[in-house]
Amino acid sequence: MARPSAKRPPLRARVGAVSRGALGLVGVLLAACTPLPPAPDVPPPTRADAIVVLGNRPPVDERGQVRPELRRRVETGVRLWKEGRAPLLVMTGGPAPSGHVEAEVMRDLAIELGVRPEAIRTEGRSRDTIENAGFTLAALCADDATCEPRVLLVSSPFHLPRAEALFECAGARVAMAPTPLPEDEPGYAERFSRSEGFVRFAYAFVDECGRARAARAR
Repeated sequence: MARPSAKRPPLRARVGAVSRGALGLVGVLLAACTPLPPAPDVPPPTRADAIVVLGNRPPVDERGQVRPELRRRVETGVRLWKEGRAPLLVMTGGPAPSGHVEAEVMRDLAIELGVRPEAIRTEGRSRDTIENAGFTLAALCADDATCEPRVLLVSSPFHLPRAEALFECAGARVAMAPTPLPEDEPGYAERFSRSEGFVRFAYAFVDECGRARAARAR
C-alpha cells in the first residue's frame, strides 16, 4: 500500500517564510554596506599579560617590503611593549599566498625596531581573525582551560571591535589598542570600514564565537 504523502504547508505560509528569509538577507546586506565606526581610542591599561598584534595580508609588497597597514600594527605593538604595558609581544597570522608567514614577517620587523627576540611569541597557523583568537589563546594558555589572560589587542580601529568579540569568546580579557589612521592614504577609513562590513556579511551565518572556542581547543 502506498504511504500517504506528507501534507505541505499552505501556500501563504510558504510564501511568508520565503519573504522573511529574503528580508533577513536584505538586512544583512544593508548592514554590510553601512560604514562601521572605528574602535574608541582610549588609553590602554597599565599592565597586561601580552600584547597581541593581528596580521594583515599580504604582509609584504612586490619588493618584499612590509606593507603600511601591517607596519602600523607592528609599530603600535612595539611602542606598547617599550612602554612596559606587557612583557610579551605575540604576533599572529598565518601563511599568505606569497609564501610569507605573517607572524614571521611581523616578528622580524619587531626585532628591527628593538624588541628582544625572547620577548616575542609567534602564532603562524591562523587563516582568519577567528583562528587568530583561538590559536593565540591556545599558545598563551596551553592546556589550562580556565586561563583568561589579559591581552592588549592591536589592529586597525575598524577591525578591532570584531576581533575583540572573538578574543573574548576564546577566553581572553581584552583591551583594544587601535593603530593610528594614516594621513597619507586618502579614503582609508571608508575602504577599511566597508571591507569589515563585507566580512560581517560573509560570516553572517557562521558561528564565529563557537569556531574561536573550537580553535583554542585544537
